[in-house]
Amino acid sequence: MRWVKVTALCVLGVSLCLGSTGCFTSGVSRVLPGDSLLDDLTEPAAPQVTRLQQSDPQAFPQDPKSNPPPLPASPTLLPPPIQPPQLSTPPAQAPLAQPPLSQPPLPQRPDVQQTSLRGTNNVRVAVRAWVNGRPVFDCEVMHILQSRRTWYDVMKLPEPQRSEQMATQFTEALDTVIEQEVMYQDAVKKLEKNNSRTLDKLRQAAAAEFEKDLRRIRDSKQVPEGELREFEASMRRHMERSFISMEYVRSRIFPYMNSRIGHDEIKDYYDKHRNEFQTVDTVEWQDVFIAVSPKLPTSADAKRFAEGLIGQCRTVEDFNSLAQFDDGDSKFRKGMGMGTRKGEIKPPEVEDILFRLKEGQVGPVVELSTGVHIIRVVKREFAGQIPLNEAVQNQIRNKLRGQLVDREYRRIVRELKDRSVIERVSAN
Repeated sequence: MRWVKVTALCVLGVSLCLGSTGCFTSGVSRVLPGDSLLDDLTEPAAPQVTRLQQSDPQAFPQDPKSNPPPLPASPTLLPPPIQPPQLSTPPAQAPLAQPPLSQPPLPQRPDVQQTSLRGTNNVRVAVRAWVNGRPVFDCEVMHILQSRRTWYDVMKLPEPQRSEQMATQFTEALDTVIEQEVMYQDAVKKLEKNNSRTLDKLRQAAAAEFEKDLRRIRDSKQVPEGELREFEASMRRHMERSFISMEYVRSRIFPYMNSRIGHDEIKDYYDKHRNEFQTVDTVEWQDVFIAVSPKLPTSADAKRFAEGLIGQCRTVEDFNSLAQFDDGDSKFRKGMGMGTRKGEIKPPEVEDILFRLKEGQVGPVVELSTGVHIIRVVKREFAGQIPLNEAVQNQIRNKLRGQLVDREYRRIVRELKDRSVIERVSAN
């Protein structure tokens, strides 16, 4: 069998995998603004084969009078894949010297099926699984793996940990591709029946994203054109499936999020997790250091000069203008002092004074043997309970949305897998 070239697949895999799933990361579609696939995805698909899988114990109970529960925008690329059943994947071959990117080898068995994925050079690729009779290709799993930093970390491990971790990560990536495939197939089936124009728009948008990323890779000149053409078809296929599956789950989840997380839910979380909303004494401050020098030969001279400067300060702008006299390192922090909490303030001689000042106040000159510090408090926060203000409400809302997204994503995937025929290519 002919493997795709490692260097090119690495560059394309990382670039296109990250790009293809970006529509879900933000919780906002990058295409079809203002549109929703919800109306086109409401007809339940007929069950095909029931698999012996448990229902998600964290799934929301279904209210027949309401729509399916949604989930919120998650900051992650995808919720962590459901832990798949243990699959024995043979260890990788000998460690690679270069950024290792080898694929766990396919066993030489008659039940390992080969199929042709049409590309410019008709590259032949292996099938790792079948989902309702549709293939999941080996290279698709590698596209997922190469978008994860942990894959490169695993390749640096010594044996036998390296082979064990490679097999585990490959199994998890395969499960992710299977999840993507069941969502893609369900979306295509319903859209072909209810709104084929929307499906065409999604495919066009996925193609546009692919071409944009492909153009960026071509411009970088990191991959030879011949190698780029060799696996362009597999990457295009992966992009379309990833793009449409994420639009599918977004449209099933996000329309109901706001109705599921209201003020009562936010207040309840705040009351039960008050320890998460505590603050400690902190201070943000400005610092001007005037050093002992030939013009100011003693610290007393520097202190008199600094007090004269303070006497001329009437506004914030006046204090900011003192930066021209600064002989210290605060200029590298845009004039800000070093440290914000007790025990972190540098130099420690100014700490007690800083925590006695109010916001906007300029403190007395702090005299050291090497010079003097002129200090001003910009912002002061006191230890205590943070009130349930707008910022805290938004923080809680985003956290609850993330939890809701994760649970509901898992529920949707499990439902689709329950009524799908999934066969993994066995390996010994």
